[in-house]
Amino acid sequence: MNDKKISSFLQSEESSWIDWIEDLTEYAPVLLAIFSNAAVIFADYRAFDVMYQMTGIWWKALSASLACAIPFILWEIAWQYSHVAKSWRTTSLLMAGVAFATSIILGIADYVGFTSDYADLLLGGVVVLTALHTVVGLLYFYNDPRVARKRKASKMMSQMQDQHLNAGVANALLEHGAYLLERLEQLNRQYDPEDVEDIIQLLSPQNRSTRLPVRTSKKMTAHTAVSSTAQKPPSGIDGNENPSTGGR
Repeated sequence: MNDKKISSFLQSEESSWIDWIEDLTEYAPVLLAIFSNAAVIFADYRAFDVMYQMTGIWWKALSASLACAIPFILWEIAWQYSHVAKSWRTTSLLMAGVAFATSIILGIADYVGFTSDYADLLLGGVVVLTALHTVVGLLYFYNDPRVARKRKASKMMSQMQDQHLNAGVANALLEHGAYLLERLEQLNRQYDPEDVEDIIQLLSPQNRSTRLPVRTSKKMTAHTAVSSTAQKPPSGIDGNENPSTGGR
């Protein structure tokens, strides 16, 4: 009876241990992330300590340390971005590695023989790598698929507005052109077409400084003759004479 209790107890202990291991493995990514970030914090603190010993200026040491820590955190977040392309996900991982490697190099600088004479060289390298992080970060932003979609949508809306404006201008020009054609047809029916063309050329902005000879057409001459005939008094009628030819 005691053997059965002991065996059941051991089986229960073994099963609980296995369950605990399985539950722990479910959090393996989280545990690794915590360990990695703790290692980065330690490396950045070590970089701050070394640069402070070399320069003796706290803000230079802090700037060098933050130039390693902040890019690593940002690239770690960028690597987990769900909309990023595969190539930029790999680039994010590489840039995070560059940031971590920079903090490691600064942290072991005093162990490999670097003295305070090399402080400016190390700080210059940190500045160059910070510029690299900035440029790659901007490229990462401008290659974001969501930004590209917004830019494409804005471009299409701008083109649609341009087409709408062009259609409105074309409609106004066509209406104005139809009105001008109608007026020209009326003038051509009323006057000689050649005279109408001469008048239009005379009124055009290019020919306002010059005077073009206007031809007198037969139609206009006929109108003038009829008008002069209508204004001429009948023969034998004079306003100063007696209309009667005979006297008493």
